[in-house]
Amino acid sequence: MPRPPLTLHSEAYSASGNLAADGYLKLLGAPSIDLVQTVVREAVQNSCDAALSDGGAEVHFRLRTLDPEQAAILSVEILSQRPLDVKAAGSLDDFLSSESLRVLEICDFGTAGLAGPTRADLASDDEPTDFVDFLRNVGSRRNTVHGGGTYGYGKTSLYLASRCSAIVIDTQTSFAGDPVRRLIAAQLGSAFDADDPHGVRRRFTGRHWWGVSADGEEYVDPIEGREAADLADAIGFPARDVTQSGTSIMILDPAFVGTDCEHAMSLVQEALLWFFWPRLIEDTPETRKMHFRIFIEDTEYPLPQPEDFPPLDLYARAMKALRTDPASGEEIRSFRPNRMLGRLSMVRGLRADRIAPAGREGSLFPERSAAIAVMRPVELVVRYYEGAQLPDDRFEWAGVFVASDEQIVEAAFAEAEPPAHDDWQFEALADKEARSIVRIAVRRIKVAAAEYANPPPAAPIAGDTGPSLATVAGLFGRVLEGEGEGAGPRAPGGGGGGASRGGAGVSRPLFLRLEEGRDGPVAVFEMVVRGDGAANSLLLEPALVMDGGTAAEAPSTIKPSVLDARDDLGESLGSGTRIEIGDRVGRFEVAVAMPPDCAVTLGARLSAAANE
Repeated sequence: MPRPPLTLHSEAYSASGNLAADGYLKLLGAPSIDLVQTVVREAVQNSCDAALSDGGAEVHFRLRTLDPEQAAILSVEILSQRPLDVKAAGSLDDFLSSESLRVLEICDFGTAGLAGPTRADLASDDEPTDFVDFLRNVGSRRNTVHGGGTYGYGKTSLYLASRCSAIVIDTQTSFAGDPVRRLIAAQLGSAFDADDPHGVRRRFTGRHWWGVSADGEEYVDPIEGREAADLADAIGFPARDVTQSGTSIMILDPAFVGTDCEHAMSLVQEALLWFFWPRLIEDTPETRKMHFRIFIEDTEYPLPQPEDFPPLDLYARAMKALRTDPASGEEIRSFRPNRMLGRLSMVRGLRADRIAPAGREGSLFPERSAAIAVMRPVELVVRYYEGAQLPDDRFEWAGVFVASDEQIVEAAFAEAEPPAHDDWQFEALADKEARSIVRIAVRRIKVAAAEYANPPPAAPIAGDTGPSLATVAGLFGRVLEGEGEGAGPRAPGGGGGGASRGGAGVSRPLFLRLEEGRDGPVAVFEMVVRGDGAANSLLLEPALVMDGGTAAEAPSTIKPSVLDARDDLGESLGSGTRIEIGDRVGRFEVAVAMPPDCAVTLGARLSAAANE
């Protein structure tokens, strides 16, 4: 039996007024990121917020061409009625009459789908309102604690991504405790005047939906149940049942896709990696992990693992440090009131060759990384604050800032995000306390990004300026290159991380910079000490690596020495291989003197302050 076509409803202005589709499309503003990135961010943030509690969500991006039967069903059964607006109808006609109907599908699994009632005018205290917030309302406040989105303006990007501003939505979800399948199509055009079916001249907002007529009402509902599932199957949406809840969105005639489909989808791959790597790395808890799959027609294009994709490997290291050892990160605080705003972790390493989809002209991924990725506790990258490059072009660095999950702090950062969620704009915040929270954090992040590669000059360790450090810098490059990590060379016997009691210990020393001392070059290392409240000693083991030889071949009279050790407040704690640090914890800098034409490594252990 043939299926009846869906019914078109074009929204007319009510007596009290409405928002025109033209204005709806402009609510997104002027994002700092391009259309592909905005679409990817919006779609994945929606999936993150809708993910079920028992596991991470899976999202598929599939670019495909409808076969003749699917194209006929879209044209005859779903979009058979055209809007009265000539421009909106014309763009649909152009697409549906083209030789090949190309669509981009974004499909998530393991999410709640577009749940709740389909009417926007009914109060629903115990039900989610995802369906009406996505399809009908504009600017509904988020109801997901620490969610990725705020008012949902970003969904307009899905319409903007279509040359005919039209999408088809298929969702397996629930309402009133029962599973339900729903399908509906929507288009955003422009406001227009026309005669309604009763011959009355009216104004229309330019918003259009295709569904089933609601009895006696001037709107349409989605088609539901078995009929919705059959229609979704008929146009090639992924198969679903009650165990595969989620939403599929079909963007008709995607605007960023031209003749080179692989290039278009490489843009999607880049956006997924650039903004969502925190949800992809190995140590992400399974309940928060995202799984992405990318297809062109029926061919899958695997997404690289961030740990194997420079420079995301550095960002992954910085994030792992925050997750596994918060003491390794720097607290960003305000002082009036005294409040922790977030934590910052920064690492450096050898610059590795870029691999696809990075490396092309105009890629999101820089040739050398020098930036801090910032995010709220939901761990979706908002933006990157760029900093200064390291002096040696063989190296790069990356930082990660995660805002505090304290409610007042998280809410301030969320409110500071524009509709595209691509920045923290504290200037626009009306609340003085919220504005102060974001302003202080952003200022300190920018300072950290500017100073990491070129720290402010400290008081010289020893008098006059010595010769150029270029030769020694090259040696350090080769030593780090041999290590393969770039986190700093290991000293004999393991190099660092030794612990004497419980949670006490010291991280592996990280080479920071070279300075010119009175008697030759000085290498400065950084490490983080964790303590248990007891008095401790820091045992330091400097060793040489010579150009063309090993430390063992060095003359016995040439030995590196620890000139100075300082805590994170800059207080000098003395020199030598044993530094009494008491109950101090946090970051320490150690200056090691060395002869010319050598590189130095440093090992560190923690022991009780008493003699071992």
